[in-house]
Amino acid sequence: MLKALFLSALLAPCAVALPTLSGTLQDSTKGPIDGAKVTLWDAATGRGLQTLSSKGLFSLGNLTEGEYLFKVESDGRMPVYGAVHLSGDGAHEIKVIMLAVVTGATESVGAGSALRDAVRPPRDPSKPPKVKMPTLKKKVTPVYPDAARRAGVRGNVRIATIMLPDGRLDDLVVLSAPNTDLAVAALVAVRQWRYSPTQLDGEPVETNFTIDVRFDR
Repeated sequence: MLKALFLSALLAPCAVALPTLSGTLQDSTKGPIDGAKVTLWDAATGRGLQTLSSKGLFSLGNLTEGEYLFKVESDGRMPVYGAVHLSGDGAHEIKVIMLAVVTGATESVGAGSALRDAVRPPRDPSKPPKVKMPTLKKKVTPVYPDAARRAGVRGNVRIATIMLPDGRLDDLVVLSAPNTDLAVAALVAVRQWRYSPTQLDGEPVETNFTIDVRFDR
C-alpha cells in the first residue's frame, strides 16, 4: 500500500505556476489610475484578453508562456504600447506611467518611463566599475506600415527596454511615437533584436536601454 502511494506521488503531474502579468498604472504625478483598459495579446496567435485597472492596479492571469504585446488606454492620456516575455515562473510585474494628451503635440503615443529598473547583483562600491558596452548582433528591420507611408506619417519611435544578461530584450515600452501604427511596427521588430550583453566587472548583467527607430518616407 505504501509503495503504491509513493509511486502515485511520483507519477502525479507537478503543479506549474502559470504566467501572470500584473502591475501598477500611474499618471505623471505617480497618482493611481482607475478604469484604464489593459489589452494583452499573444504575439504568435493574436489571441487577446482585457481587464480594467482598479486603484491603479491590474492583473491578467492563467496565461501561457510566450511573447506578448500590450496596450493601455485611459481617457485624456496617451495610449501606451509595449511587449513582454512571460515564462512559467509566475508573476511578471511592470509599472506603467501614463502621460496626459497635449494639444498640438507631434507625439500621440508614449509612456513616462521604462516598465522597470534593471536588477543587478551587489558590487564593491570602493572599486571603480569596469563596463563593457553591448553590441548589436541581430537586427530586424521594421516594416513601414502602408497606411502611415501613404499618409506621409514619419518620425522617430523611442523604445525603453531591459537588456537581459543573455542579450535578449524584455519589458519593452514605447516612450514616444508619432502614431499607433509606427509604435507597433517598431515594437514587433525591436523585440527580435539580439545583442552581446552589457558586462559589469566581467559579468553579464541586466541593463536599462533605449532604442530609437526612425521611419522616413
